Amino acid sequence: MAEERNGINAPLAGVQQELISAHFLLLRRILVKSARAAFSGLQPENRMEQRVVFTLYRMEEARVSELASMLGNDVAQVSRALASLRKDGLAQRERQRDPYTLTPKGVVLGQELDAVAKRREEELLRGLSPVEIFELAGLMIKLQSRAAQILADEMALAKSEEPGEEGPGTLTDTPNRVQAAIINIANIITRSATASFKRQTGVSNFEWRVLVNAASRPSISFMGLVEHVDADKAQVSRTLDSLASAGLVNRVKDATSGQVKIELTEEGQRVYGVMRDDALRRNVIFAGWLKPAQRGRLQGYLDLLIRNTLEMEGVEDRAPPE
Repeated sequence: MAEERNGINAPLAGVQQELISAHFLLLRRILVKSARAAFSGLQPENRMEQRVVFTLYRMEEARVSELASMLGNDVAQVSRALASLRKDGLAQRERQRDPYTLTPKGVVLGQELDAVAKRREEELLRGLSPVEIFELAGLMIKLQSRAAQILADEMALAKSEEPGEEGPGTLTDTPNRVQAAIINIANIITRSATASFKRQTGVSNFEWRVLVNAASRPSISFMGLVEHVDADKAQVSRTLDSLASAGLVNRVKDATSGQVKIELTEEGQRVYGVMRDDALRRNVIFAGWLKPAQRGRLQGYLDLLIRNTLEMEGVEDRAPPE
């Protein structure tokens, strides 16, 4: 049981194991989780504010819209973070239309964040040769381009169905670190999947994760579901309430064990099938251009990155370098 729980593909159920895109989403989840411990102790501790400082440090200056695009967050979130950073004397701009820059105090924080990020990048890429890293970077540049095209297509469909609705812009900048590229690609994949699922079934991205696990692990228990989707019990419970109200899942009490099991209804199976087929369609556009040998090497790289990231999650409690 522990082996299944800790295996590379354990969090990826059913069709997700076939999707290159799902491996990027899993990597992002683990990286974000380990980052919480890695960057703790640096002020401010708010992760959104830290990400803004780090991005400004790398870019030297940027406007709100540029930061939102780079970070994959909406303008309102970035604006709130910048307001807090200005109040703390970490970010500045002279006039309303000027780009933001870091204050000397902000630059010091940026240097500290960059030191942690560099260490994490080295740990993430452990076991890859320079040639393999070079190939991986090239593959991810093309994958990001494909992911951005899928998102643009989804936004076009959304606008044609809902006149006047403004879709989010695509991310066009290429990060110069593998970890940042993974987050970037995963953010674009999530946005396109969310738009597609909403358009076709009205189901959210997290609801899709719950449905995948319920479909691929028949009669899974509530706690088993919590473990496999890597979320807190309250979020999973609320999601199950929503799915049950929509007639997509049933909670069934096992007569022998007394445990509550989660099962898809007939309508749930139909909706899951629609989303599964759409996920496979988008994955063909995303990664179908890879030749078999390329795909095999990419899968090997991603498996290694996932193993390294899982190890990072267990050791990130040590202090960042000076």
